[in-house]
Amino acid sequence: MIVSTFSFAMHVLVSSFRVLAPVAHVLEAMLPLRHMSVKAVKGAINYNTKHLKKGDPLPPYTGKLRVYCMRYCPFAQRTILALNAKQLDYEVVNIDLMDKPEWFTTKSPLGKVPAIEIEENKTIYESLVTVEYLDDVYPQRPLLPKDPVKKAYDKIIVEVATGLSTLFYKVIRNPETVTENTMTAYRNAVSFIQEQLKSRGTKFLDGGEPGYADYMIWPWFERIWMLQDVDERLKIDGPENKLLVEYIQNMLKDPAVAAFLVPKDILLQVMEGYRPGNRPNYDLLLEK
Repeated sequence: MIVSTFSFAMHVLVSSFRVLAPVAHVLEAMLPLRHMSVKAVKGAINYNTKHLKKGDPLPPYTGKLRVYCMRYCPFAQRTILALNAKQLDYEVVNIDLMDKPEWFTTKSPLGKVPAIEIEENKTIYESLVTVEYLDDVYPQRPLLPKDPVKKAYDKIIVEVATGLSTLFYKVIRNPETVTENTMTAYRNAVSFIQEQLKSRGTKFLDGGEPGYADYMIWPWFERIWMLQDVDERLKIDGPENKLLVEYIQNMLKDPAVAAFLVPKDILLQVMEGYRPGNRPNYDLLLEK
């Protein structure tokens, strides 16, 4: 009786496969190939291309996923980190944000980076939107949690982290504008993120490897960590921040992060270019 039941089940399974296989082939043909791939296809990515400015032509479209970027932009870095984590193949077109090419708003209507060109003349822009799009379309190495509550808390972490970015930008551009409210928001952000690490009890916010929350807040931790000797208000290496310091050290070793790191001396020079009366040299890495 058991053998008969097993034979019948196998017959149904094989028959179903024969019926559904042609359907699967049709669906595969209908969907764009790059949206179907779940394989790691990342090659050598050139992050340090010349930053294109007014008068520079638009590079011909190659059919490859393209990121309009600025090498030192923390918002664009979010998109790069997601692409690297998923090991996708893509190309970088860097933009001089102080002297943008005339054609740039045809790729990013808001005139900002990042923007990803998913097919010729079709772009997705705004950093968090690009990352969620990539996570929807490329299922390998999911970044956003499936659990609605955990996903909500990850997004709260990203919102709270604006306390980090606000202090960073004020210290770099106009240190005299840092107020007690600025410092309170910064301390609250640090405390909240440390508490999340403690309560989750994991190496990274999203478990054994970084996920959405980790990559979306990392660009500011990276800059604050590297530049904390510029202004003591940026310091996060005290004993009270032991858990966070350990977290930062772990993030620095992550392959997606390590591939895009900027040397401290270069970052310092670029940030100095944002002081009043100065202009950043975006192509410093090309001169090394």
